[in-house]
Amino acid sequence: MKILRLLFLLLSLLFLVSSLRPNSEDRDVVTLPEIDLAGSPNGIVPFPRTAPAVFTDVFVKYTKVMAPNGKPIHLLAQGDWTDDKIVKIRNILEHMLTDVPGSIYGSEKTKVADAMSDRKAAMILFDNSQASRKAMSGPLGRVTDLYMQSMWANETAAEGSDDYMKHVTRDAAYEEIWHLVHDSGVTPTLPAFQSEIDAAKDAAVKIGWGPPNDDPSSWHSEYYAQEYDNYLDLWVLQPKVWEGRTLRPGEMPEGTSHWGQNQVNSRGELLGLDPVGYELIEKFFPPYLTYTPQLPAEFEGTFSLEFNKALVYTHKSQHLKNVALRGSHDVDLIGNAYDNELTGNAGNNILTGGKGSDLLLGGDGEDTAAFAGDHEDYTITKGGGYVVVKDHRVDRDGADILVGVEYLQFSDRRIRL
Repeated sequence: MKILRLLFLLLSLLFLVSSLRPNSEDRDVVTLPEIDLAGSPNGIVPFPRTAPAVFTDVFVKYTKVMAPNGKPIHLLAQGDWTDDKIVKIRNILEHMLTDVPGSIYGSEKTKVADAMSDRKAAMILFDNSQASRKAMSGPLGRVTDLYMQSMWANETAAEGSDDYMKHVTRDAAYEEIWHLVHDSGVTPTLPAFQSEIDAAKDAAVKIGWGPPNDDPSSWHSEYYAQEYDNYLDLWVLQPKVWEGRTLRPGEMPEGTSHWGQNQVNSRGELLGLDPVGYELIEKFFPPYLTYTPQLPAEFEGTFSLEFNKALVYTHKSQHLKNVALRGSHDVDLIGNAYDNELTGNAGNNILTGGKGSDLLLGGDGEDTAAFAGDHEDYTITKGGGYVVVKDHRVDRDGADILVGVEYLQFSDRRIRL
């Protein structure tokens, strides 16, 4: 009996020790180390060669968004991703995590961002679908502890690029980034919001929304992502290229979005056909995009935030609020009805704020602020390193603040400040 009792105690001790020791799966988990972005002008750095090979064998660039809790949300990119495209992805992620004061579910997004960072959420930016399959079938898909959402370099176009201006590529950035925000942040922290999304999705199915795949568990995320795409008017004009492949005529049914799965393709149609979905978008997002895209240094001509049916890109750019220039070309910027912030470059820029009270930053060069009315319709006030130009007519040019602007252009005259 003593021998049996000793054997029992020994086995119990061995079991206790083994239960305290990480199992083989835990020992294999590879964590992404902290990566410093200091010294990078655009916040993107080459992937450190000192990082574990499971990452350096796949990725060449890195950036991140810091959550309020001080932990990062990661962005890892392969070589086909230009810096401008990576910045756009980071901008959209920051936009989605920006508070919307007064909104029902978007007024305090701190907990959403913190939940994402706690789960080590990461946008995984692959060159293409083939590169994704190869990487995810290897160690990256088995041993890392990242909560990953992937997309390809041929699924988006940076603002101001030729692709963007001609509306060539189907832009999946907002949809894919939403999946990461939703799955790793919204679902665990905003159950009431999730319940409303589920109910809206069920109602949309009854009015013709076609589920995109055979996995019902993902339909609520897919539904909301599609509605946000439509809210941003990304499908008013059908794209010409999808994931690098030229689309055949009629491949995407006209008047729909997402290959006919969704019966609306614009903000206006969303409001008319799915008002519940429209309202749900505005319970979390503002009516405009909060980030400031920086146009490529080689951009020339005019970039407009005001919708113009003759300019295909303005279906998208009309939802921007701010824009900034780089380089030294003589580029003109046109605002919209929001309170815009238009930032010039080293060239001679013409900045037209339009409706709203705008901030016009000229920068270097000889810059001009343009206004719709005659000189006598405005009050011009100077002081404190800036100029305020206030329109007396309601609902036209508002009251604009000018910094670094040398000229004022009115409909009847041009004056030097």
